[in-house]
Amino acid sequence: MEEFKEFEFFRGKVRFIQPKQHRLSVIEILFLSTLKGIKKSHIVADLGAGFGALSIPIALKFHCKVLAIERDPTMLLLLRKNVENNHLQHRVEILEADVKEIDKKLKPQSVNCVVLNPPFYPKQSATENNPYHTETYGKLEDFLRASAYILKDGGFINLLVPSFRLLEACNIMENLNIKPAYLKFFHSFIDKHAKLVRIAGVKNLNPKLVVESPLIINHKETKYTQEVWEILERFL
Repeated sequence: MEEFKEFEFFRGKVRFIQPKQHRLSVIEILFLSTLKGIKKSHIVADLGAGFGALSIPIALKFHCKVLAIERDPTMLLLLRKNVENNHLQHRVEILEADVKEIDKKLKPQSVNCVVLNPPFYPKQSATENNPYHTETYGKLEDFLRASAYILKDGGFINLLVPSFRLLEACNIMENLNIKPAYLKFFHSFIDKHAKLVRIAGVKNLNPKLVVESPLIINHKETKYTQEVWEILERFL
């Protein structure tokens, strides 16, 4: 039986009802702070929106319209409740859809930006109680193909993946005419290898790749680095 609990974030500015096994993490907030290519006038698609961990802060931060796309019935229920509880019905539109069949729900080149934090790990890593971070219902390529279909020319895709999938993700993006433009690596500690990377790519343009300064999340002595504390304080 799935367990749910309500939490407040950003000094009480955001409220989320979340599943016990799939809660908003600091890395998602840090990912949000690095997004590229979003303007107030834009339509931003959040593929695999879950309970709204990305969609709701994006709508609040950028004052743009967000199209939250999700297929899981439990996540859809929580997503609807969270959008309502945060009074964002006018900015966040919820679309029940499978990314593998996105062409049945949306027209090509219909959004300005795509944000996705797709399932990280192969299907065999899934457990009955926590399928959310594995490719149980869709692969990385499925999410990227859907992104390429709905994204306008010149639009950005912002993707968070494990570092070991960086080349795989970039190769898929290149084949879909989405060129990686910015890379940012996230390190748990300064002396540890990066576990996650944010890839920002542009559709049908040919930018020069920029590798940004890495983000170190933790100190040995304290929970977070000063840079992370400042991001958490100022994001909303």
